[in-house]
Amino acid sequence: MSGVQRVFRWVRTSPAVDKAAGALAEAVPAALRRREVTDLLRARALGRPVHPAVVALPIGLYAASAALDLMPGSAKAARTMIGAGLAVAPAALATELAEYGTLDEGQRRTAFVQLAALAAANVCYLTSFRLRGHGFGVVARAVSALGLTALGAGGLLGVRTADPRPPKGVREPV
Repeated sequence: MSGVQRVFRWVRTSPAVDKAAGALAEAVPAALRRREVTDLLRARALGRPVHPAVVALPIGLYAASAALDLMPGSAKAARTMIGAGLAVAPAALATELAEYGTLDEGQRRTAFVQLAALAAANVCYLTSFRLRGHGFGVVARAVSALGLTALGAGGLLGVRTADPRPPKGVREPV
């Protein structure tokens, strides 16, 4: 069994993750547990969770900054992308927390680890943004790379542990 598979198994079965995930569920602010707020944040009127679309914004902006970091003379544009990603990250967090309360134990476990990865990535990108503002471009790019790694790990975990069954009403390919 590979190291990655061991990590996935640990996330799915660890009592420590269950305990931390349960503590987070209790710590979700009361305002985010009110039905009116959760219905709005979950886009209940649309009939589909809005979180996947909202979380794509900071991920896309952070990925764009990584691409810009590879191009000479694009430091200011990369910092702008990071700043925009940091600006929309709270919306991604709010929609995730609104969904969090509706998850079963197994899903909550995975969501908790994804939230931790997202938090780590945002800390990295905030640090990178500040370093870029003070002229530490090389270090800032390295910190951004760590942030992108955290985002990728959280995303991989979500894809790997997601329910493989198709949504209701969708038939599996034959």
